[in-house]
Parts: sequence; C-alpha cells; structure tokens
Amino acid sequence: MIDSPYLVQPGKKLKLAKCDTHDKGDFDDRDDAEGDCQKNLARLAELQEVLYAESKRSLLVVFQAMDAGGKDGSIRHIFSGVNPQGCAVTSFKSPSTL
Repeated sequence: MIDSPYLVQPGKKLKLAKCDTHDKGDFDDRDDAEGDCQKNLARLAELQEVLYAESKRSLLVVFQAMDAGGKDGSIRHIFSGVNPQGCAVTSFKSPSTL
C-alpha cells in the first residue's frame, strides 16, 4: 500500500477544510519539483496506455475550485503527458434555478 499524506483510503472520509491550501509537499518551489513532475508525467503516459489497452477500468479525475482557482492550468499541465484520444472531458456547471 502507498504511504502518502495525500492519499485518501477507500471507505475513509476526507475533510477538505482540514487540508492546508499552502502545502508544497517535499518541494521548496516550482523549480525544485520540475524533475519529479517530468518523471511523473512520463509514468502517467505509460499507465494510460495500460488502462486503455486493458479496456476494463477507468480513472475519474475531478477538479473543483472557485473561479480563477487554477483548474485550467493544472489540467493543462497534468494532462500534457496524456494522449487526448484516451480521455473524455465533461464540464459540470452550477445547477440552474429552474
């Protein structure tokens, strides 16, 4: 099992209010994280191939933040190593008043 403070165990609850929004993990700044980010992006591309080839499982990624919360930039960066043909993107808007 992976030991990480960022992993939510199945069946456990997550309280976002208790999460530090300024947490930088093990990195001091963006440049410090660049090497690990590139390695993780390459690994993500490999894992996407395996999931796509197996054609049995899916991965759901949910980004939730207020306007100007960095969702677009995060999605652009994280999924830069992923083949878009193996993805489906859906936007969820606020419920209407009707």
